[in-house]
Amino acid sequence: MPAPDVLSGESAEPPSSRSEPPSRPGEPPDGSPPQPSNTNADPPVPAPAPFRAAWPWVLCVIGLDYLSTLAYQPSIAFGAAGRLAPLVTVLIALVTLGFALPVYCYIAGRSPHGGGSTALLERVVPGWFGKLLLLVLLAFGAVDLVFTRTFSTATAAEHLTFNPHPQWQQALDDATRWGDGARAGLPDWAKRRSDGLWHRQTVVSLVILVLSTATGLLFFRGYTRNFIRLAALTVLVYLAMTLVVIGSGVAYLVDHPKLIASWWADVWSGNWKPGAEAPSPGGWGALLGACIPLVPALCLGLSGFELTLMAMPLVRGRAGDDPERPHGVIRNTRLLLTLAAVTMSAYLLTSTLVTTVLIPPGAQEVNGQAKYRSLAYLAHGGTLSDGQPATEMNPVLGLTFGTAYDAATVAILALAGLSFALTLASWIPPYLNRLGMEFSWSVKLGVLAYLFLALKFVLIAYYATDIDAHRAAYLTAVLALFAFAALAATVDVWQRRAARGWRKALRVPPVFLLALATFGACTILVAWTRPVGAVVAGAFVALVLVLSVISRAWRSTEFRFEAFEFADKVTEHEWERLMAADLPILVPLRPGKHDLRAREIEVRTRHRIPGTLPIMFVLAEVADPSDFNQRPLVRIAREEGRVVIHITRCCSVAHAVAACALELAKTGGVPEVHFGWSVENPVTANLHFVLFGIGNVPWMVYTLIRRADVPDDRKPHVIVA
Repeated sequence: MPAPDVLSGESAEPPSSRSEPPSRPGEPPDGSPPQPSNTNADPPVPAPAPFRAAWPWVLCVIGLDYLSTLAYQPSIAFGAAGRLAPLVTVLIALVTLGFALPVYCYIAGRSPHGGGSTALLERVVPGWFGKLLLLVLLAFGAVDLVFTRTFSTATAAEHLTFNPHPQWQQALDDATRWGDGARAGLPDWAKRRSDGLWHRQTVVSLVILVLSTATGLLFFRGYTRNFIRLAALTVLVYLAMTLVVIGSGVAYLVDHPKLIASWWADVWSGNWKPGAEAPSPGGWGALLGACIPLVPALCLGLSGFELTLMAMPLVRGRAGDDPERPHGVIRNTRLLLTLAAVTMSAYLLTSTLVTTVLIPPGAQEVNGQAKYRSLAYLAHGGTLSDGQPATEMNPVLGLTFGTAYDAATVAILALAGLSFALTLASWIPPYLNRLGMEFSWSVKLGVLAYLFLALKFVLIAYYATDIDAHRAAYLTAVLALFAFAALAATVDVWQRRAARGWRKALRVPPVFLLALATFGACTILVAWTRPVGAVVAGAFVALVLVLSVISRAWRSTEFRFEAFEFADKVTEHEWERLMAADLPILVPLRPGKHDLRAREIEVRTRHRIPGTLPIMFVLAEVADPSDFNQRPLVRIAREEGRVVIHITRCCSVAHAVAACALELAKTGGVPEVHFGWSVENPVTANLHFVLFGIGNVPWMVYTLIRRADVPDDRKPHVIVA
């Protein structure tokens, strides 16, 4: 800050304040240096190194969510696109490799510490608008995590309920009869209330959710070695068995080219959906025009990218990695992202082609046959479109293999939901707490995680037989997350290029902008066509926003201070001298140009401070008032012979001044903080404090100091005159 001009020869100070402050505030009168603090304390115990694994193991954790999509994606593709499903899946693969993969590889390099697109968006869009975007993103993340669990559970129940093994079906019938007998003894009101819940698939879904939750609570504490080993075993077994089914189907199609020719004839003639009126053939343009609007319905095949970035702290890098930018971790994460995307694209393309061509259309639309379990239908040896049993593809297929395949499918779906539950606990509550939008005690107790768990049971009970409702909400959240990721990457590239002086026309990254337009349009289209997903997602967003605003307002008077950072060694040395002062007098200044000499005269006159006591001016400047915790930067300078403590990077002036006074009170004399009267309206001042960090400063400094966890005799005094 430039020093204010001072008129030479001006002498307006009263006699009691004509002497200048000591040349070195905090120095004892005899000039001896301040006594050093006690350095005999035990050295801190180093924290244990975080658990990390090689990237192929982490790939298996990612595969729980990403690759489990194979359990239902081919059936969803046929239900949405009919015989066009393989062609639409080609577009999905192009979107995966051309849009999603570049966006998330970029974010992996810009946000390598597990924050993903959330951390990048927070960094590139500051202020309250950025926090609003962040809350909406976290709300959609909560929708994604919750409905991943419920949709996976409902799909797993589909595989269990319709497994054709005679003994299993007999066990389900016996359990149903036992349940009917138990319900018969209930009062009439209880029977009426349980009518909607008493459905075989609903009960199986609730049982799966209970068992997977109990497994998570008993055996897993985050992503541990045991969890990763179980994930690797589950993913490898499931992929191997799926490869047997798909490989057998591809081989059968190679041996029976007439099936491919018949399918292509239906596609080319416009016979895309059974029972629907066939449009007139129009060539490749008509096919592309028919496939593009169907892309959003099949985008569940893209899920898993955000979870990959959340799991980046698990990825082992190189020994000499820079903690701030670990190149080894970034390279390995990009490698596993690429391998996962290529592998999933290959599996999706081949599985969709095999199931669309080989399974009769009628079986794809009937519960209990191929609907939501098309690969399991083939694994059990179901009837093919040419009338032959699937055992003709491979004699291994049949009841035994199909039952084992159902078990592997249920395992990967249950663990996929559990892995997302672990992500939820380590992602959303701590993030909201760091933003001041969730209470610390609720994070420690896991209140939000338990609330979401209870919500999962409610959603399973309400929507269990309507798997499409789970899918709609899940799909809306997945597409919204991709749109936010593309937005964060686009803005970040724009800002970096602007800082380098690029022309505006060249700052826009075309791939990321196309990705943003694609995912944004898909989100809107899905919300328009399946409003149940938009309604549920909107309810989550509204709930998170309301609770966050209430929590942030309630916690606004927390201390919210981490530590001071010093601009240079001179400032750090001066700070030590200030801490040793007998009676530091702190006078906060408003930002702007000040006549420090006139201000000192005014303060000494009004507050009756003798000239022998040094006065230190404090100038705190707010950076981003929407931030919650602060680590201010301190620079101490001499201006006009007076000490000015410049504090920047603040989210609140009151918090910065209170922190300064409390830090100075730790070793030396207890400071006094002197303010003048404010003429602000109390309501306006409090709103300015919460929203902009600059209102009601004297009262808030007093409140923060009074609530500080320090002995009463070490609390600075606040004086207003």
